[in-house]
Amino acid sequence: MDHRNTRGKILYIGGDGEERGREWWSITFHEDGQRTLRAHCEIDDTEVIREVIYTMDKNWKPLDCFNRLHVNRKFLGSGLVFVNENQAECEVNNIEIGRTSQKVSLDGPPQSLTVHPLTCDVFHCAGYDHSKNENPQTLKNVLSTSPLPNGASGPFLTVGTVTVQYDGRETITVPAGTFETDHYHFVMKPQPDGTEKREDIWCIPDDFTFVKVTVSGFLKDSKYELVELETS
Repeated sequence: MDHRNTRGKILYIGGDGEERGREWWSITFHEDGQRTLRAHCEIDDTEVIREVIYTMDKNWKPLDCFNRLHVNRKFLGSGLVFVNENQAECEVNNIEIGRTSQKVSLDGPPQSLTVHPLTCDVFHCAGYDHSKNENPQTLKNVLSTSPLPNGASGPFLTVGTVTVQYDGRETITVPAGTFETDHYHFVMKPQPDGTEKREDIWCIPDDFTFVKVTVSGFLKDSKYELVELETS
């Protein structure tokens, strides 16, 4: 079989420098161009455990996804998402809303899916078209399984936009090593109190392999760094 695998581990570090979570992930690059992510995420301070299996096409556009959540040490919900050209469907089993079938009509193909592993944040950047003389660029029809920053609700689909700005090629060092990366950040609207939110992303070009993320202006300022990387 002509396929390859990439595996890694991310540490979640709070503003105080203490570890507040971790994420183990792997991506299989299939022969037909599809890519499947498997991620296990643990957030200690908000007591979230997330399991995700997410498949994209050769252009990093969403095809299907399974998401399962434990919050505050109890099962919260699970959801299975299917995507086609102009519609997304989600079969939900949730302790708050029960068993629900959801269909979301779209005015065009979905560009990305927020399912809340840090590795998935990087995949939004795959929608940035470097052939265009336009910076930043806004991705439309971006699906999300939860509106919360830590993804600790649902799963239940909503649709929005993500605006991505490219900040150039940078070489950075993290615990897993030194990497040449593309640097992006998400452009976000200021909050009513004037607070500005920002998320910066560094990833290996072409494969969009996670290297580092920093966030500020959210409930907790944090950084997320790759500490292990293996390819086969």
